[in-house]
Amino acid sequence: MPQIKVHEKALAHLSRGLYRSPASALRELVSNAWDANAQMIRIDTNYPNFLQLSVQDNGDGFTKSDFESLMDGGIGNSAKRPTHEPLIFNRPIIGRLGIGMLGIAQICGSFTITSKPKKGGDGFRAHIRLYDLLKDKLDRKDKEVYVSDDEDVSPREIDVGEYTFEGFDAEKAKYGTLIISDDIHPTFVRSFRKSLEYETFKQPPLEWTKALRILNNVHSLQELGDYWRLLWELSAACPVPYISDLALPKHLIIEEQERLASYNFKVVVDGIQLYKPVNLRNNPEGYTIKKIEPTTLKIYGKDVSFHGYILVQEGLQIKPDELRGIMIRIKNIGIGYYDYSLLDYRINEGPRSRWVTGEIFVDEGLEDALNIDRDSFNRFHPEFRAIQEHVHQILQKDIFPRVYKQIDVRSKKRAKEKQEKRQEYLKATIAESVKKQVKIKGEGKISKAEQSQQVEVVQKSNVVELHLPNAEDLKTKKSAQQLASAILAIFEIANEGNTNEKRREVFKKLLLDLLTKW
Repeated sequence: MPQIKVHEKALAHLSRGLYRSPASALRELVSNAWDANAQMIRIDTNYPNFLQLSVQDNGDGFTKSDFESLMDGGIGNSAKRPTHEPLIFNRPIIGRLGIGMLGIAQICGSFTITSKPKKGGDGFRAHIRLYDLLKDKLDRKDKEVYVSDDEDVSPREIDVGEYTFEGFDAEKAKYGTLIISDDIHPTFVRSFRKSLEYETFKQPPLEWTKALRILNNVHSLQELGDYWRLLWELSAACPVPYISDLALPKHLIIEEQERLASYNFKVVVDGIQLYKPVNLRNNPEGYTIKKIEPTTLKIYGKDVSFHGYILVQEGLQIKPDELRGIMIRIKNIGIGYYDYSLLDYRINEGPRSRWVTGEIFVDEGLEDALNIDRDSFNRFHPEFRAIQEHVHQILQKDIFPRVYKQIDVRSKKRAKEKQEKRQEYLKATIAESVKKQVKIKGEGKISKAEQSQQVEVVQKSNVVELHLPNAEDLKTKKSAQQLASAILAIFEIANEGNTNEKRREVFKKLLLDLLTKW
């Protein structure tokens, strides 16, 4: 039986599990479909049973001989990767290490792959079975997987599983590639079924806008479970458009939206077409934004080109938590998750860092800084450091200074609104007692000597005018100054009573009524 061989440089990663989540593994199949000129990739999780997984694209497909070459030592061996022709719709080539197909081993133990090429050559159908307990077998140098006669020499190739060709009907097969697995890991099945316990998702939403309203209204995706995390993470990572060009304020991503839409690429999961999970609008306090114009840095003779944006949702934490931070995209593919550390930003900005989201689109470079899982970076790589420093300069010199100014503006606005509201409380309290309209004249209108001590009350036929001292002149805590001014006002109103008993009664009632409103 033919064996599947893996190049040594991918060995350790494949034997331990390459990707951090099911979405990361499926993202690699999405990348494969993009590079194969597919216009659509459909992922079916067999919702709500989750006993089968299928991934189908309508791309170029590949031949039986290409598959055999890939299985015979081509996994992880970039030297055996064919040279790409230009892609349709001017798409950039994502490229891959050639391990994405086997990455779904984290979800299933075996699968069937069918591919029918558009450009000639024989299609095929093959069943792939991946060995269980691969790491233990490697440690024991089990002959089933260890391809070497010399036990003291590390092999260049490792058998990680086996495959058999099955019947292939070229007439019935569709162009492109189809992967189906019925051998889903029980842990995957249990965790995804548990997601359905969330009441809102007893039935899958058939429209992304409906799903997004719920996904972006929880503090963390942990509240919803692994199935909904899969949808969100795929939508965040894949090269798909935004829900609209108004997904962010001030037309921040309108050019990005036009570019992504021009690639004509759709990702559909369980009948739901995915869009980026970014939809931030109508924050009452507004937004501080920075559009990062196309920038090219020369790093050790190589160009690193990128553009993007950083957005601060003023006064309100980004939800869900997974949307907080900076997402780096290489050739439109999200690398890992949004980095809530803001690429290791070292200045403590307190809760304000939880208001930040942003995307950096890397058009050239940074691929050498990728770790093999394509989920993370070597954070000491000079190209990563260059982008990191650029982002940190924007945060430190531009974004956060403006945020602090906005905080000051909001604070003054809220203080003014609070002051005006409390004046209304005072007027309403006195009006209920004297059965007249109450007007408060501008502060500081009485004589300078009396400003910090007295309130002037002017009684007219149907109006009571209050002339209040400047609250800031009252010798008490700042937080109590306006209350002190109001108490002085009701004291003067009460003093107009005929007897001490009447004055005490009026003052007590006015004070309690005022404090009830205050």
